[in-house]
Amino acid sequence: MNPFAVALGGAFGSLLRWSLTVLLKRAEAPLLTASTATLVANVAAAALLGYLMARPHPDARIQLALATGVCGGFSTMSTFSWEALQWAKTGSTLMALGYITATLVLSIGAAAAAYALANK
Repeated sequence: MNPFAVALGGAFGSLLRWSLTVLLKRAEAPLLTASTATLVANVAAAALLGYLMARPHPDARIQLALATGVCGGFSTMSTFSWEALQWAKTGSTLMALGYITATLVLSIGAAAAAYALANK
């Protein structure tokens, strides 16, 4: 059943993102912010999706669970948008623009690189 595959993958992806955030918060490194976890999750999800589009799983349900579910649950446009807005609202406009630029460039680059590597 396709909705179940998406839901299962989405739950797994969401748990992965939450785990990444918890792990980076525990690192207590000054350069690691909540935005770092979001950036890493979005770039990793984009890379995984690029790979999955180049080499789809033969079982359509598994492909759906991985591409739509896991990648969709692991990445987060809403948190990215909120974090960029918070940077801007606190007067850190350059940080907000840098975060937006880094997220877009790195995510698209990761998807393209993974797609290209998977096609070799």
